[in-house]
Amino acid sequence: MEMKEILKIVDEIYHKKNEVDATDIYKAAGITAAEANAFIAQMEEEDLAEIIEIDMCCGADYVVKGLTEKGRAMIEG
Repeated sequence: MEMKEILKIVDEIYHKKNEVDATDIYKAAGITAAEANAFIAQMEEEDLAEIIEIDMCCGADYVVKGLTEKGRAMIEG
């Protein structure tokens, strides 16, 4: 699956829930949890989405709080 497709899914879910996590992504996209987490990391690295890290006792969870202008341009272009 391409980043543009994932960004579209993230944008759709965000507009329904005001946040998106890896579980939302892998269920909607039909990918594995590891792939969803990798896409979240890539979105953050490429400044395509606003990502919030939530520290947990045994690691971290990541929540997408919307697309950046760069991410929005990618799905519109």
